[in-house]
Amino acid sequence: MSERLAVMAQRAWTGARPADRALRAALMPASLAYGAATAVRNRLYDAGWLRARRVPAHVVSVGNISVGGTGKTPATLWLAQELAARGRHTGIVTRGYRKRQRGIVVVGIDGRPFVGPEEGGDEPVMLARRFAGPVIAGEERAAAAAYACAQFALDTIVLDDGFQHRGLARDADLVLVRAGELDAARLLPAGPLRESARGLARARAFLVVDDAAVPAAAQPVYRGRMRATALVRAVGDRWVEEPLAVLEGRTVVAVAGIARPDRFFASLERLGARVRTTMTFPDHHRYGADEIGRIGKELTERLVVTTEKDLVKLAPVPGLEPVRALRMSLEVDDGPALVDLLTRPVDLRAF
Repeated sequence: MSERLAVMAQRAWTGARPADRALRAALMPASLAYGAATAVRNRLYDAGWLRARRVPAHVVSVGNISVGGTGKTPATLWLAQELAARGRHTGIVTRGYRKRQRGIVVVGIDGRPFVGPEEGGDEPVMLARRFAGPVIAGEERAAAAAYACAQFALDTIVLDDGFQHRGLARDADLVLVRAGELDAARLLPAGPLRESARGLARARAFLVVDDAAVPAAAQPVYRGRMRATALVRAVGDRWVEEPLAVLEGRTVVAVAGIARPDRFFASLERLGARVRTTMTFPDHHRYGADEIGRIGKELTERLVVTTEKDLVKLAPVPGLEPVRALRMSLEVDDGPALVDLLTRPVDLRAF
């Protein structure tokens, strides 16, 4: 979906204006068709008519049923780090949304990206900077997972944003839920839901972020929250951390190309920053020369703070080295119990 269409769709989902509500109504036939196709596909997988490919590793998917902004990437990182800390040979497999290099891409290993966001995608490059194991991107995630197992001798794979990607068999699904996302009953493109809430029955566990409510279900529910842990800035090829106290009392320009920028701005305010100017762009935005010029001009007078996903695109630009990013990490209540649950063996079958 292009950035312009994505913005139009999000306005239609909110229905704030009469024109938005009219667009949403016009999209309902497509939404009904999409829902029917999704339901048939899921039934075919459930019945075994469509087969999922199994790889020689324990696969845990991290996903959700709505578009954007639930914290899947931080949850993927958290889970991969927890699994690696237990001695598992763990890798992350991701689609690499909007990457321009087709096929399987080794994005990075040992905390070092091998490619930039153009080749590997912004979120995979961010993951590669923070995770010590291999990060692999590929449109065909079953093929990417098989490649990762063969090349890196993995025994565990964390599949980023994989709940609807049923072509790769997984041993457990962790589904994230954020406040308000299940209030909307509409499927794409008239709403943000990727599939009906009935699909939540496939989850082994829910991870509820920031006090969201979940529907009654037999699956265990765990709770977590996003916490700011540091500022980071690029120094050559390295990213170095700075204390959050740098923000206190500072007037900052906040730059965000993410799904829900208001949460980022609120986090800066809670840390004592005075957010007087904001620059918002669509999720996964590719910055053009004019936008880079605006950011560079602000740097001459004020502190510019962005997200880590945006920093992977801005830091390589000459003159933007002083831009900082707010590092966010996921904290999970009773995290060891959740990891135990997700690594528990099950009968071999495709979910």
